[in-house]
Amino acid sequence: MKGLYKTLPPFAPDYSGACSILFELGGIVVIHDASGCTGNYIGYDEPRCYGSSSAIFTSSLREVEAIFGDDETIIDKIMEATRLLDRKFVAILGSPATMVIGTDYKAIASIITERTGLPALIFDTNGIDYYDKGASSAFLELAKQFVEEIKEEAETTTPPLLNIIGANPLDIGWSGQIESLKLWIEKNGFRVQSCWSLNTTIEDIKKSAKVRANMVVSWAGLETAKYFKSKFGVPYVVGLPIGERASVELAKELHFTCNSRNSSNKKELKFSSICKERDGKVLIIGEQVTSNSVRNCLYWDFGYRQVDVVSFFSMDKDLKSAGDRHVENEDTMRSLINDEGYDVIIGDYLLKELMEEGNKSLFIKMPHVAISSRLYWNKKLGYIDVEGNILFQELHGK
Repeated sequence: MKGLYKTLPPFAPDYSGACSILFELGGIVVIHDASGCTGNYIGYDEPRCYGSSSAIFTSSLREVEAIFGDDETIIDKIMEATRLLDRKFVAILGSPATMVIGTDYKAIASIITERTGLPALIFDTNGIDYYDKGASSAFLELAKQFVEEIKEEAETTTPPLLNIIGANPLDIGWSGQIESLKLWIEKNGFRVQSCWSLNTTIEDIKKSAKVRANMVVSWAGLETAKYFKSKFGVPYVVGLPIGERASVELAKELHFTCNSRNSSNKKELKFSSICKERDGKVLIIGEQVTSNSVRNCLYWDFGYRQVDVVSFFSMDKDLKSAGDRHVENEDTMRSLINDEGYDVIIGDYLLKELMEEGNKSLFIKMPHVAISSRLYWNKKLGYIDVEGNILFQELHGK
C-alpha cells in the first residue's frame, strides 16, 4: 500500500502548526474538537507546554452538538474563558470532525467579536494537512490582523531593525537555536524587532512594519514576508546562517537588502565561488529553508556540489534546485534513501530507520520536531554560524 506509513509516525498536523505560532501571543486558542486533537498538540507537538500558562483549550465537541449544529455551546465556553482571562484575542481552529460537519467559523467569530470586543481569528484547519500549512496561515493572519502602518521612516533606525519570520519549534527546534540566531544578528550589526513567533508579544508584532528587512527562516514564513513586501514595501531574505562562510554571505545579503529597500527583492543566496570541490552525493531531508541553508554550508565550507533537498512538507518552486523534490509517502522516501546512491544523508533521527541493510551512506542526524515529536526535542544541537561546521565535521572524513 503506497500511502501506508509502516515506519514513520504521523507528522504534526495543521492545527498544531497554527497553535504553535499563536502559543506565546496572549490569546485564547480553541481547537474545536472532541479533545483528542488538543491532547495530541499539547502532549506531542508543543515543547513549551509544560509549565506554561498559555491558554490552549478544546471545545470538547460532542456527538449531539455535531448532529444538531449547536454552535452556541462553543460560543458560551469561549465567553466564559474571556470573562476569566485577560487576553488579547480569540483564535478558533478546526479539526477533522468540524471539517466533516461544515462548521461556520466566520459566523462564530463574528458573534465572539460582537460580544467581547476582541479580535477573533479563524483557521479552517482539518487535521489532515501538515503543520507547515497551519503555521503559514497563522503567520499571515497575524500580519493582516495586527501589523500597523508605520509613519516614521524605517531607514532612520540604527542599527537596522529586522523581523525574524517563520520561527517555530516544530521547524527550528527547542535547543537554543533562536537565541543563537539573535546573537548572530546582533553580531552582524542588526537588531531584532520581532521574532514570529518565539519570545515575541502582540505589541512587537503590531510595530513590525518599521523594519528594514524581514529574515525568513522557514517555508511557513514566506507568504507573510511576501505580504509585508506588497503591503509595506519591506523586502526579505530567505535563509539561516548555517556554517562559517555561508553565514558571512547571508550577512552581506541582509546588509545589501536593508540598504536597498525599494530594489527588486532577492530570494536566496547566490554563490560566486566555493572551496575546493569534493566528490560525493548528498541528500538533505527536511523543511525547505533549513535544508537549503544546510546545502549552502555544504557548498561553501565542504565543497559538495551535488546536494539534493527533499521534503514531505511544502516547497516553494523558486527556492528549489534541479534535484529537489517533494515526497508524498514513506515508500518513495525509502527508495530515495536506498536506491539513488547518496554518500551522505542528513535528516531527522527517525529517518535513519528507512535505511536498509547494506546501505553504507553516512547518516547525520538533525532533529525535526514535526517528524519525531518529543522523542528528540530536548537534544542540544547547535547549527548557527560556525556550529554548522562542527555539526557536519564528520564530512571531513568522507
